Amino acid sequence: MSSSIGSSSSSTLQTLLSHAPAPQFIYLHHPHHPSTQLPPIPESCHVARIDTVEYHTPRLLLSGILNKFSGGADDVGEVNTWDGFSLKLREWWSVRKNRKGKGKAIGNSEVNGNARGEEMLVVMITKAERLRLVLGNGWTVITRLSELTGVPCTVLLTSTAPWDHVRPHRADAPEPIHVYLAPPTREDILAELLPGSSHPLFPRFLDLLLSTVLPLVTPPISELHYLAQSLWPIYTSTLPPHLEMTELRLAFPDPENPPEPLNVTLKLLTDLKHQLSLSLAAAIENLIPRQLGGFEFTQAMTPGPGKARILPKPPSLELPLAARFLLIGGYCASYNPAKSDVRLFGRGAGVGGKRKKGGGTRRAGYGRTRIGKVPQRLLGPKPFPLDRLLAIFGSIYAEHAPRPQDLQATYGGESSSDEETDELDGWLPIVAEQAAKAERRTKRDREREEKWDEEVEALMMSVKFWGMIPELEAQGLLKRVSPPDRLDNVMLRCEIDYETAKTLAKDLKITLDEYLYEAIM
Repeated sequence: MSSSIGSSSSSTLQTLLSHAPAPQFIYLHHPHHPSTQLPPIPESCHVARIDTVEYHTPRLLLSGILNKFSGGADDVGEVNTWDGFSLKLREWWSVRKNRKGKGKAIGNSEVNGNARGEEMLVVMITKAERLRLVLGNGWTVITRLSELTGVPCTVLLTSTAPWDHVRPHRADAPEPIHVYLAPPTREDILAELLPGSSHPLFPRFLDLLLSTVLPLVTPPISELHYLAQSLWPIYTSTLPPHLEMTELRLAFPDPENPPEPLNVTLKLLTDLKHQLSLSLAAAIENLIPRQLGGFEFTQAMTPGPGKARILPKPPSLELPLAARFLLIGGYCASYNPAKSDVRLFGRGAGVGGKRKKGGGTRRAGYGRTRIGKVPQRLLGPKPFPLDRLLAIFGSIYAEHAPRPQDLQATYGGESSSDEETDELDGWLPIVAEQAAKAERRTKRDREREEKWDEEVEALMMSVKFWGMIPELEAQGLLKRVSPPDRLDNVMLRCEIDYETAKTLAKDLKITLDEYLYEAIM
């Protein structure tokens, strides 16, 4: 067991699972630890550990539990439904009890049994917040596994999200026994990271790193180790030759005459702190969310003569034109309230037939919100229905997409053959002549607008357009929140950040802040 795991939380879980009868439903909340560093399950338990990312369909999850329990010794087959799963589990459990009753040892159950000589089954499901996506709205049956199947079993759900964010809205799941995995202490973190190097400056470097990061966030120790590996070469890049250079995997300038040991002074520590300040701030924003790789970050931020320490920009998204407009619409739908759509995206006819966006005055400054209100960009993206995305896309695409030459509206300066004939006739008064020209021009522009709207609607009804949505989901740019098998009321969520959306909008010659509710308040 890693030293980063709180002893109290680990002992609580061990106590709950080591004595019969064990609870039927336990919820382990571990916001500061990855799912790979959870407390171990007692050896007296027969565990089926399932990850909802790997077992992402009902068939994979239910069959995976059966296969984990059997260990490949019994042919349990595959199941697709809960009824089939419960029948298979009962059959497997009855066969196992009969074998055990005849004195045939199965695994280590007779040796590692509990005080009553009974073997305890545990279904451990990590990333439990995804169960709704895997099993649909009826996912709560898994929380009543022992009650519905008659098999003595404990369901252990683990997640970085609290139970209040995972619990079903219909309240059809029992209240679990809550176990909270406390964050690692500073002493635990130092005990894990200090063996990384024996250089005399390494403890000072870790103190600087933890003093900066821990007040902001408590990431897993593996993330802190990743940060330390990326920032340590930057911290020591300007050190003069010294005896401990070998700890940095550097050779002495003169192998025959090793340099003196490093003299650690207050001035040296101050200079190194200022040297790392920019890189440390950039690492928190780019390395923890994995926007850049560690090696790439180190190469870009290592100081050098005449070198500008600038992080490379992420590669641009190579997407079709309509897909880029679709992402812009998805970002606006995720970060704008639905009540603002008419104001921001409504389109009406303006002076001279020119189409203009509806609603209100606009001023730049993304993120300006009312006092006491948390900006949506800090709360994260919200899900939105598919029909709302289509409506926003249609408005933005019709407004900003490049039109064919024959559908571009004319705002003066053009004259048709009819207008030239009218000018040659010369019998109309000047005022009536100008009014007739304006009316014919308005009629032509209206017809062009109607034809352009028909083309936009045809695009939105095409098979190619509807194929873009699954492609964007596969790339992680859009995420389906509703169950995959639901065809009506499909709910999506945009996964791109503000900078990516702003870059896409700039390429499309769109001012993104004009379409964001928080930027125009």
